Amino acid sequence: MSRLQALAYLRMGWRDWLEQDAPSFGYVFKVLLACLLAMWLSLRLELDQPRTAMLTVAIVMQSQHAGMVFAKSLYRLVGTTAGIFASLLLVALFAQERSLFLLCMTIWIGLCTAGSMVYRNHQSYAFVLAGYTLCIVGLPAAVSPEQAFDIATSRISEILIGLLCATVVSDLVFPKRLGSVMLGAVRRRYRDFTALLHSASNSPSLPLEPMLLHFVGDIFSLESFRASSALESDESRAHRLRLGQINAEFMEVSTTFHAFEQLLRRQKKNGRREVRDEILILYRELGAASTLDGEAAHTEREASSVTARLSQFRSSLEPKLASAMKSLPPDLEPSERLDFETGGELLQRLVDELLAYTRTYASLSKKRGDASPSFSLGVHFDPLAVGLAGARGALALAIMSSIWIFTEWGSGIEAITLCVVTSTLFATTPSPTKTIRQFFTGALIGTMLAYFCNFHVLPHAQGFLMLALAISPGIMLAAWLTSKPETAVTGAGMAIVFLMHAGFGSAYHANPDSFLNDAIADLLAILLSGVLYGLIDLSTSRWSRLRTVSALRKLVVEACREPLTLRRANLEIGARDLVQRSGSARRIGEPEDRLVIEWLLSVLEIGHAVIALRKEMKALDSSEPLNKALEAVAQYFESPSGQTREAAMLAVHAAGSALDASSISPRSHLEIKTMIHFIHSALQDDHSIRAAAAATEAG
Repeated sequence: MSRLQALAYLRMGWRDWLEQDAPSFGYVFKVLLACLLAMWLSLRLELDQPRTAMLTVAIVMQSQHAGMVFAKSLYRLVGTTAGIFASLLLVALFAQERSLFLLCMTIWIGLCTAGSMVYRNHQSYAFVLAGYTLCIVGLPAAVSPEQAFDIATSRISEILIGLLCATVVSDLVFPKRLGSVMLGAVRRRYRDFTALLHSASNSPSLPLEPMLLHFVGDIFSLESFRASSALESDESRAHRLRLGQINAEFMEVSTTFHAFEQLLRRQKKNGRREVRDEILILYRELGAASTLDGEAAHTEREASSVTARLSQFRSSLEPKLASAMKSLPPDLEPSERLDFETGGELLQRLVDELLAYTRTYASLSKKRGDASPSFSLGVHFDPLAVGLAGARGALALAIMSSIWIFTEWGSGIEAITLCVVTSTLFATTPSPTKTIRQFFTGALIGTMLAYFCNFHVLPHAQGFLMLALAISPGIMLAAWLTSKPETAVTGAGMAIVFLMHAGFGSAYHANPDSFLNDAIADLLAILLSGVLYGLIDLSTSRWSRLRTVSALRKLVVEACREPLTLRRANLEIGARDLVQRSGSARRIGEPEDRLVIEWLLSVLEIGHAVIALRKEMKALDSSEPLNKALEAVAQYFESPSGQTREAAMLAVHAAGSALDASSISPRSHLEIKTMIHFIHSALQDDHSIRAAAAATEAG
């Protein structure tokens, strides 16, 4: 190997290290620096528990992006303040009535846990903080009411120091901006989607569901980044509205893409080959127009070139459809010609939506630009699941409090606090039982490191420098584990338990007996949370999946019956949000979640067609047959069975036969006719989840 080749390999290795491994080392250094800074400030100010400030740093810096740290710090401050006010209020009212105090505390924890299930991201985290801050401040204050105000001010001071150190270090030391992260996510998603469309146009049998479900998670991740970017001062704030618009347009085009692919699949099984072949010719032209020489656009400037190609293709599409219609065999049945017209309508809609999506994406190359008002994801949840989550959090507190009261356990407050933390913090994860196992593993590692640090290292530490050297290995190991997605929960458990047991304040005060008692209390608390997650399983049980499916079907019922204020975006956001909250979108490889995934795609397919049909129905003088058809579809989705399916197919077919072309424009007539045909062909599909559900009910 020549010297030049060796240097080239070294450069490639160095570049790969900078892209893949260097950010983890930078993150470890930032966490260590922020923790040591928080510890130094707390000691200088002679606060009681410097480890509270360090623990705050470790928690809010679990995200490696400055904007996310800012947002998490803000909501941690809000949640902590609410928890402290609740603590002082309960201490003032029930300090001498331990049972009443714990009863009100149980109610508060239940409400906070339920709130963490209703809201997303950092808002959810604020509810968690408001819950367990009551344990951190309220329980010690209830034991010593005369010190309630001092305890509250000390805790809020330590937390503020931790938040200050975390935000300053995140913003000044190797800052990782959300602007670049969001743009990278948008570019990757556009590239992946256009590549998928190009591949599907050339290979119609390509499986699409895994990629489409992957996009569901991307939508909510990008929205979380977009919300946090408001706290940054870079270009991410300027792009904020357009990123929201891109999210909305992507949901629309991906739904139409799936509906078009489903139509092609049904035509392959039941339609005329000539009809499908003509549509596929135009579909391949669209695939070619959406790429540059077969390659997806990688930048916004390349997307500008794709915009021009798509515009040119759109302007020629209607004449091409008319020409293709004339070239079809003359012996086609009316329903077969309608197959072609329906495919043509969906193809035109797909082109229009892809063009709008590409145009908005290309506009990100400009520093400023117009954007439509940002859409809101809204709040969609299962009330029963939220109620059970609240009951689980309250039950965890009630059990640990009862043990504390009846045994006079010295470490009862520690056990209650960590039990509440773990029973609320992981309630929104896709698989809480698996998460709690990982957290327990981290807690074991943190306990062993804390023991070694407290009784073999700290006794020999003299001065701040030696103290920093003593605790740095534990912090660095926890931060390194947290930087890896597969070990992040283990790292969080290790960091929390290690810092909770750090045996120093303004002076060294580690005691073996109390340490072991607290360690046992922590591990028992985590085990109890795991047992409760196993007993009250809101994510992986069959009943929770069936409730998610029922909520998805209800969206189609609302689309058929409710006033037409239900916009398409509301339907798509609601359906995706339900699946995202259930965790099925993040478990697409598990067979049990196929039921939820297939119903999601079915609801988007039919719901989109229903809303499009209802919009065009406004032009009709009399829409009674169509209203009956929509009611039949609603009844079918409300209660799937062979009887309701047959009734829906008959009603939709009757509505199509009764359609009067003389009372509306030719364009509206074509759109109504094709949407009716699309719904009818979807209902006839014997291989769909809808037909399977109807057959199951009939059986």
